[in-house]
Amino acid sequence: MRALGAAYVGYALEQRGMFELMFRHDLLDSTGQEPTGGPRLRESTQPLFGLLVSLVSRCGAAEPEVTTAALWANLHGVAQLWGWGSLPLMVADAGIPVERLVDAALDAHLGPASGSPS
Repeated sequence: MRALGAAYVGYALEQRGMFELMFRHDLLDSTGQEPTGGPRLRESTQPLFGLLVSLVSRCGAAEPEVTTAALWANLHGVAQLWGWGSLPLMVADAGIPVERLVDAALDAHLGPASGSPS
């Protein structure tokens, strides 16, 4: 989960335009459009969320769907606020890197992992 969280936020910061588009379901609504033969982004997000729910469940979450949604929202917020410069501004004096915020989000939703940085 730590590798997934880090990859999610890392991708968001490296590929800002694509990251923004990937979650704009208001823009990716394919209702009424003819199939093109390939998968559509909108139709692929629910199975991916289901995969995350199964991974979170394996971490022992009592309500895996709720925990997954909250964790996703938390990581997405870290990515957006870091990319906009808001979080770096707030934590610059403390020298807190974005990776530590990813760890904190995972710890808050899944509990501290043994050997995780504090």
